[in-house]
Amino acid sequence: MKTFRGVYDTGTILTGDWQRVYLTFPRNVISASGRVNKEFTMIQKRGMCALNTLFSSALRRTAQASVIIFLIIALIGTVPLHARTSDPAVQKIPPCQSRFGIDYVFPLQNEYHDQKWAGLFAATGAGWVNFAEISWIKIEPHPPVKGIHSYHWKDLDTAVRMWQKHDFQIVLSLRMLKGWFAGPVKYNPEGIAISPLWIMNSDRLPAGSHMNDYREWIKALVERYDGDGTSDMEGLKYPVLHFQVGNEYSNPMFWTGTLDDYRILLAETYLSAKKANPKTRIISNGIRWNDMFHNDPDGTLLDSRFREFLKNLPSDSYRSVWQRAREFHEKTVELAEYYDILDAGGNGPYSTMSAGYFNWVRRELAKTGCKRTIWDMEARCEPNLTYSPITRFHKSLQIPKGNEILQALKRKGSPLHGRAELWYRAEQARIAVKVFVTRFAAGFDKVFMGMPNDWNRMTARFSTDNPYIGLTDSEGHPWPAFYAVKLLIRKIDGFSSAERVSSERNVELYRFTFSHRSRPVWVAWQDDRKVRGMDDPPCSGKVSLPAVNGPVTARKIPTDGTEATVVKIRAGEKVVIEIDQTPVIIESNSR
Repeated sequence: MKTFRGVYDTGTILTGDWQRVYLTFPRNVISASGRVNKEFTMIQKRGMCALNTLFSSALRRTAQASVIIFLIIALIGTVPLHARTSDPAVQKIPPCQSRFGIDYVFPLQNEYHDQKWAGLFAATGAGWVNFAEISWIKIEPHPPVKGIHSYHWKDLDTAVRMWQKHDFQIVLSLRMLKGWFAGPVKYNPEGIAISPLWIMNSDRLPAGSHMNDYREWIKALVERYDGDGTSDMEGLKYPVLHFQVGNEYSNPMFWTGTLDDYRILLAETYLSAKKANPKTRIISNGIRWNDMFHNDPDGTLLDSRFREFLKNLPSDSYRSVWQRAREFHEKTVELAEYYDILDAGGNGPYSTMSAGYFNWVRRELAKTGCKRTIWDMEARCEPNLTYSPITRFHKSLQIPKGNEILQALKRKGSPLHGRAELWYRAEQARIAVKVFVTRFAAGFDKVFMGMPNDWNRMTARFSTDNPYIGLTDSEGHPWPAFYAVKLLIRKIDGFSSAERVSSERNVELYRFTFSHRSRPVWVAWQDDRKVRGMDDPPCSGKVSLPAVNGPVTARKIPTDGTEATVVKIRAGEKVVIEIDQTPVIIESNSR
């Protein structure tokens, strides 16, 4: 079985690449299944010997050097991992300005009580995290007694402290689930495959007699984490001011109220939160179009595609559900007066739908007369192994022999397991970078990537065909996608502009510029619009990038380990580089 390896040598250390040395030792020698290799101890000792050699040499040279090295050691021990960088051109971006987030962290579930998760994802450099399913019933499990509310803050407090310790900014995604306050189910579609348990536990508008309790809950939540000095959580490091109202409420698995019920809930949340603290930022429930805007960069084909999609659904019941879903998407955008940020989540590994999706959202938002920020709070990067006509429009986007690959991933005794895992995790790394890059170039202000870890050992595995959807395995051992995202964040976070640049046929080229430095960063890959499987050869070849001026350093993102492949092109040379479908990050070396 192939082993994912990092780089351990004195050269790495002597160049002052503290971040790589510090982060690589704990977790980088892992097998494709995520198990730590026995070579770890030996390599760690070798690395420490290299450090000792460096320190001893410096101490012999001057006493001043020993003082400097002591200070460096002290700083390394206290600065958060994602604040360290070996690249003098890359500055630490304050968390609130970071463009990158991690989605689907469940702080009220036992799986995420371990503090390893916050430290692990801090290493990527992402500045934001979305706390999913912050449900009212879990914080206030019993109705107030004589008007006195009793809130159970312990688990949420612990999570806030844990992630703020690593300088994350936090979004609280609010849910209710079935509780003592729940109003009646008003939407229960028949003839579709949804468990009655999902319907019973779905969110809906609180009963009229409990609407004031809802206002009090929102007020208490905002006051506890807003950092204004009134009723704040002890140990709060940063204000928590971003609150999302619901999750994908077009889906009856999550919302069984009416469209107007959501208007009421959103308005009540907005007004209550703003009253408690005017600086709060309310985020809409997520609208999700899956692959509908694939290869439609102007976003003008929705009507014709949606008609065809409805026609191909297996029953009128499904057609009714999807017609309501479209109305819900459009209604959500219309409610701009009651939110500050629109969540237009991709909900799938579709980099080819980024531009069209954003353009459609932008036009719909313009109809409201309101200017709102647009985030993607549920980007995804798992290869598209399965297809269902109930949720997808483009069957052609399914990976060839995808079901066979999925079964090989699930069965470790399969003769195809090792090869399938290596291919799958390499493809996942490519998708993660492409999704981030194309979303930013389309105009999304922030993008949150889910999932943090695979779901194959969580109860959530029963809600998806493919549970292998994480940046790490179920235990938190990083996959190549983790390191690919980490490299991308290190190179482009804090950008001031992102755009797609015309290039050769089948070449995707994107430019990122920065207000704090003059040199742009480019990201490029080949894309002939063919969906390739595990046994298909890549599209590759030498391409000219006339928009890019040398000298440059090109880094092919890691797809089978922790480190990028580096190629340098000298000054005065025409930038001609061999690339395939694996993204390459290109930096100018000129000052």
